[in-house]
Amino acid sequence: MKILITNVVMLNTGDAAILMGLMDILKKAFGPDVEFVIYDSKPEVARKYYPALTFKRWVYLDRRKFRQLGWGSNRLQQFNQNYVLFAAWCWTHGLKPITKALLSPNELSALIEYASADLIVSTGGTYLVENYSLEKRIFDFQFSLLLTKPLMLFTQSLGPFTNPVYRTEFKKIFNDAALILLRDRTSLKHLEEINVNTQNSHVSSDAAFALAQPEAIQRPQPVPKNSHLKVAISSREWSHFKHIDSKFGMHKYLESLSAATQHLVEKHGAEITFLSTCQGIPEYWTDDAKTGEAIAAMVPDSLRQNIHVDHQFRPPETLLEQLKTYDFVIATRMHMAILALAAGTPVLPIAYEFKTRELFDRLQLGNWVHDIELIEPEEFTQSVESFIQAIPEIRQTLAVGVIKEQQQAMAAGAIAKQALEKWQSKSNPGGE
Repeated sequence: MKILITNVVMLNTGDAAILMGLMDILKKAFGPDVEFVIYDSKPEVARKYYPALTFKRWVYLDRRKFRQLGWGSNRLQQFNQNYVLFAAWCWTHGLKPITKALLSPNELSALIEYASADLIVSTGGTYLVENYSLEKRIFDFQFSLLLTKPLMLFTQSLGPFTNPVYRTEFKKIFNDAALILLRDRTSLKHLEEINVNTQNSHVSSDAAFALAQPEAIQRPQPVPKNSHLKVAISSREWSHFKHIDSKFGMHKYLESLSAATQHLVEKHGAEITFLSTCQGIPEYWTDDAKTGEAIAAMVPDSLRQNIHVDHQFRPPETLLEQLKTYDFVIATRMHMAILALAAGTPVLPIAYEFKTRELFDRLQLGNWVHDIELIEPEEFTQSVESFIQAIPEIRQTLAVGVIKEQQQAMAAGAIAKQALEKWQSKSNPGGE
């Protein structure tokens, strides 16, 4: 069986964790001999860090570019996109010579790859939100559906959709998809708001929870001592503040983390490591270690020997092992939080999108979530102190909740298999 996994950004270790979990889930459902072809934004770089996997470039990014034509470039790129979609339509309607005449060699190769797939799965994540450009995602979905392939969207946090064009396009795409898996009920509500038929939509757990290690989560843990704590902090740059000025919001966020860092070192003699899922890859667009450096620079020099900013790249399984060594994690990146939880390490979360609150509400730990738009240094530091005292109770709650998330994540494979069988029966009602 050949499965294409699209919309992947492997240079983000959080996205890589989703992919690794997703492949485990699909192998359990469809057998260990599944062939995966992964469509990534930077396949040549992804191969460098994950040489065992097969990567190809997003079809959208292989289209001809017309940027040099200035004001007319967007219109011409839209035209080019439409003729690639028209070429896909021709392919499925017995007009292959026209398809071959229209497409470049790279485009034709991608089309043949898509057309030969038994299943196309759009990876999980939070890329279907209007903070980001959605045209390339829409194009990929349309391309898949025009080739009459079963399209599944794995565990997403998506919406809301306010742009009329997006509302129209996504309504059709979601209604035509064989399966939509969502990470939260808020995303399901966003589908209902654009009148999507949600019969093929299910709320499940993030695919990265498939990587969870029950033996680590359930192992007996000593009560953390009040001194010599080991704490990892995941920080990031964020510009999409909705209710306050972005510069002011980032300043409060950095100030809050630096105040908490100072408190942990002064009161608990803590060893602090700034560690995240987006670091150590110069080819990626962002590096969370730079934000960690900025926070560390705000702490008095006398405390700096207890603070380390990690610049090393780690794939998901290596990062998960590293996270076992900390007493707790302060996590802004959601998949930093998930990997820590998967390793049995408690997490104090900072939410920059609704997905984090939805996750921790489901884990019965929503009262510990801090909204990045509302965070305040003094209040956050007090919360860190309260969190330390509550760690024994938090671990008990997590031991139940995280195992449940892992089981639900793995169960998504059976849902996907059933959805594919349903799609196949509709596409071939005569069984021929």
